[in-house]
Amino acid sequence: MNTKRLFCLILTAALSGHTLAAGAPAAAKADAKLAQSGAGFDDYFDARMKVAQKAMSEKRYASVREVVQELEKALTRVDPAYDEKSQWAYVLDFKRFVLYEMGEQEAAVATCRQSVDVLGSNDWPYLAEFNVVRAARRACHNMLAYEQSAVATSVAHHEEAIAQIEQCFKTVSPIEDVSVLDNFYETRATVYLKANTVTKNKYQQQLFDTLVRADARQLALDEDPQFAKIMKTPAYLNFKKEFKKDRKNASRNTSDNEEST
Repeated sequence: MNTKRLFCLILTAALSGHTLAAGAPAAAKADAKLAQSGAGFDDYFDARMKVAQKAMSEKRYASVREVVQELEKALTRVDPAYDEKSQWAYVLDFKRFVLYEMGEQEAAVATCRQSVDVLGSNDWPYLAEFNVVRAARRACHNMLAYEQSAVATSVAHHEEAIAQIEQCFKTVSPIEDVSVLDNFYETRATVYLKANTVTKNKYQQQLFDTLVRADARQLALDEDPQFAKIMKTPAYLNFKKEFKKDRKNASRNTSDNEEST
């Protein structure tokens, strides 16, 4: 399992929605005064996030954690109803990421559950400002799925992991490129592989579907020996053949319908 693919990508996804740059720690005291007074909170927030981003890029995780804790307290005070979804998404995503990097896995998972709860699903699909919210939610569902699958001891536990990864794939907007889901196919395939193993191939079709879609996206999941072995089996190759045929027919039908209108 490529853990860098699993956990580092979300930081990149989150930052891409905001023009943050390296900030000056010297401004922290002045910014804190603004936060305490309630004036200029957005400026304070952006300035502190710049500091967190710079520390993150330098892998100074203790510093990142300190800033994130400060921002979480400030947000709790000024926005207890979690209305500013994008600001909460940045803070909670940084918190989740840095906790995991510092070896606090349980705390990272707990933050994922917190994020899923407070960020909710009431975003606006055609507003770009919510892309970071969706990115954070996808990250959390992905991590929850992976961690749940890793410790699953029953079919019910595997089904919980499946529910999490499928929620990850549902958390996407029409204004987002399909590539925002690329980094989650590995978790999805892993979850279905493990569930399939304990359920006598109940999830074989979902596993094959995930692998063939990842292959179509050229995501190189076959670099994993487990997946590579499956992708050479007659059952998978036949599924792949039928998958391509169905897609070709669907494309042809779409073209025919467009011409008829």
